[in-house]
Amino acid sequence: MFGRPGSMRRPVGFLLASCIVASLLSPAFLSVRNFGAILTSSSFLVVAAVGEAFVIMLGMIDLGLESVLAAGGMFAAWLTVFHGVPAAPAVLLALCAGAGTGAAVGLLVTRGRIPSFIVTLSTYWGIRGVALLFNGGNYISPDSTTPPHPFGFGGLATNVGGVSTLILIAVAVVALGQIAISFTPIGSWVKTVGSNENAARSVGLSADAIKVAVFSVSGLLAALGGVMVTAWQHSIYPLTGQGDSLEAIAGVILGGIPFTGGRGSIVGAALGVLVIGVINDVIVLIGLPARYQYIFVACVLILAGLQARGGRWVK
Repeated sequence: MFGRPGSMRRPVGFLLASCIVASLLSPAFLSVRNFGAILTSSSFLVVAAVGEAFVIMLGMIDLGLESVLAAGGMFAAWLTVFHGVPAAPAVLLALCAGAGTGAAVGLLVTRGRIPSFIVTLSTYWGIRGVALLFNGGNYISPDSTTPPHPFGFGGLATNVGGVSTLILIAVAVVALGQIAISFTPIGSWVKTVGSNENAARSVGLSADAIKVAVFSVSGLLAALGGVMVTAWQHSIYPLTGQGDSLEAIAGVILGGIPFTGGRGSIVGAALGVLVIGVINDVIVLIGLPARYQYIFVACVLILAGLQARGGRWVK
């Protein structure tokens, strides 16, 4: 019905189906303003999901994404608001911290021979604790000091030609990720290691170095997502992003990248995240409590799982 795992037909089919259902449930869904709101509110998760997509293409998983996202945003805000660090170096330091965290995860996976599930579950808890240390577990906003001190990177949430800068950043990250996967040796290396690590090693690829690099990219993009959401909501909480790891993973799977790794597209993962964004949006439009989001996402994921299984009734 939606094509083989890794096919673009699958995420496009899921997105079209979700939009059709959403428009039937709420005519307001089809407004240009609403589409802009969906893209903007999904932008930081799309960015983080790009990193998750690379990890899952390796046949691994990153459960610590949401904690790195929160800690990255808290770190950048802490530097600018409480210590007067200019926006550019503050954001750069936050991104480096995210990449460093990812590199540490990669080393534990490769050198320590610890499953990525265990390492990133530890990252989920440990880095969340780090986020809580900034400002004593309280949120950070420009008003956290007297007189107020702006973030400095709030311009990330402005508009360019009527389009949110956050959307433009997300599009650029997705485009760069897709180019890397489709048109550079990096994509072949990642897919080869994800498909058959022993074969990759036999042809001279350093599977361990590739894993460390991919986890570094995942950490960097998660931190970038944290900076983006901080600029968007003009504040950052230590618990910001709760559930984002699972939503990013769900988006990647909806986007046609199988858990076994070895294939898939970055654009597909981004479209998968937008499916979740559509679900969240229509829940608000029809006035359902936000907790229904998890039920609907679960149903869509089960459908995706059945499609991936290749059962007769979904062919």
